[in-house]
Amino acid sequence: MSVTLDIPASETGILRVFSLSMTAEDAKALRGNADALSSALGAPVDPAHIEVFALSDLEGVGLPGYLAEGNGIPDEQLNPDRAKLEKLDGWVLIARSKAFDGPATLAPVPALTLIGTYGETQTDWRATQTVESDAAKPYSAPVETVKKKPSDAAMSGRIATVVLVLLGLLTWAIIWIAG
Repeated sequence: MSVTLDIPASETGILRVFSLSMTAEDAKALRGNADALSSALGAPVDPAHIEVFALSDLEGVGLPGYLAEGNGIPDEQLNPDRAKLEKLDGWVLIARSKAFDGPATLAPVPALTLIGTYGETQTDWRATQTVESDAAKPYSAPVETVKKKPSDAAMSGRIATVVLVLLGLLTWAIIWIAG
């Protein structure tokens, strides 16, 4: 009996843990091998988002600790499966949502047994405080004033002033040179 798993296109932050019932050599052959992983999972995958390792590598931490501390899986999700996760031995495969491009239907080979599906802790982006500042109120930004162009009369006055200053300087220069 083959089990299929549907992965929606919008899925993010989900980890699927599979137990591997195969030799160490066969498990090692899966590491980073897109074709072998795709064949084992029954769908195209990106090997950059799949881990294959021996549980003996987690000595002192254990699989539940690795999932909680290394992958941000909350304890309340792990606790129902903790005993099962602690009893596992051999090799495991962890597939993240990013391993699948868009929607996918997994049909893992019999040597892969799904142990659990877990969601990473998501960041809560909701505000925890209400901002009371006047600047936080809607439409409270300063209204930008549009600077008017100077009138024709103002421009004429400026030009006349510049001309008179230049004539004064010219007159002073002529007197100074002649003197």
